[in-house]
Order: sequence, then C-alpha cells, then structure tokens
Amino acid sequence: MATSVRGPGHMQEGLLCQDAWLAVAAPHASLAVVCDGMGSRPRSREGSRAAALAVRDAWRLWQRSPVGVVEDMIRIVEAAWRLRLGRVAADEASTTCLFYAEDGHGRAAQAQLGDGLIARRGADGAVVVHPSRSEGFGLTHALGTPHTLADWSFALVEPLAPQERLVLATDGVSEDLEPGRISDLATWVADELGALQHPARALARELRNWPVPHHRDDKTLLVMWKP
Repeated sequence: MATSVRGPGHMQEGLLCQDAWLAVAAPHASLAVVCDGMGSRPRSREGSRAAALAVRDAWRLWQRSPVGVVEDMIRIVEAAWRLRLGRVAADEASTTCLFYAEDGHGRAAQAQLGDGLIARRGADGAVVVHPSRSEGFGLTHALGTPHTLADWSFALVEPLAPQERLVLATDGVSEDLEPGRISDLATWVADELGALQHPARALARELRNWPVPHHRDDKTLLVMWKP
C-alpha cells in the first residue's frame, strides 16, 4: 500500500506534489520505490517520476542475473534516469531515490540516495533501519546533484519473509517519525488500513491530516508485506 500527498507548502504555492512512488508486488519478485523531487529545482516533479520508472527499468534487467550486485543495479538506475529525462537538464530535475528490489533468485537489494527512510519490521516486532549517508546540514545527495556510487547507501539483503513489513518513506514522513514508532506505523498500515475497502484513500487522508504542527513537505509512505 502506498500513496503520495501534496504538502501544505506546495498547496500554498500552487505547485503539484513532487514525490513519486512505484510498487510491483508479485510472488516471484517484488519492487518498491519512493522518490522525493528537490523543491529547489524547477523540474523535480519530472525527475522523481523518471527516477521511479528508471528503478523499474533497472530492476527488470538486474533480476535476469542470479549473481548481479547492487552496484550494477544502481549504475543502471543512474543511466536510465538520465535517458528518461530526455532533454530535461538533470540538475533541474534532482530527486532522492530509495528502493527495495527482489531479484527472484533469493536475494534483494536495498539502496538509498538522499534522505528518507527504509525500514523493515520482522514478525517478532524488531525493526531494522537501513543506514543512510549523512551529507551535513542543508545538503543532500540526489540524482542530478554531484555524487558518486559511494554516496549511495546500499546492501544485498534477504527478501521479505512472511509477516515481515517493509516501510519506505520520503522525508516529509520520516523526519517527523520517532524511531520507536516505526513498528506501530507498519502494523497500523498493514493491519488496520489494509483491511479497509479503500486503504489507499484512507492512507492519503491520514497523511493530509498529519498531526505534526507546521509541517509543509509533500509526504509519501509505502508499506509492503507478505502474508
């Protein structure tokens, strides 16, 4: 389940949501992506959408190999993103990029460029947060800004197990989320919202009614689980 909503800041400015997400939930191999277009760049909405599609492009090729490494997939993502942008200048379309990708061979890749959250809640309730790179105050790495492979935080991990929950979020959500509440969030989305007739609508309503005072950013939350 996932959704993106426009933040109050962009609503006041008459701008559209600059976040994007994409998910493929399949028994053989699943994919989850969230991207946050940088608000200071004029084409960031296009950049975030191109990034989500670029990850899917890379995943389709990467999962053909049982021995491909995460670095291979990241390099394909970087190239596919630029190709999908076409004539749009990369530095005008900068975006963060976070993804989880199963390869169908008993492995999965987790990777993050820029801020946001990747976390997994196990069946026992324990939460493991994927480490992000610290860029320092006021700076963030992103597609379309100067960076190298070393600025990505990535790992080859086990695919999701039954009853495990994966959480991906842009910083509009993650910066207001206390680490100790990640488990509750994953459980609430999967067990309570997931049981509703229109779960995505309910999730969007919750994100629009964000309880943190003075919040302004767009918000994207994606929770994936296997029964």
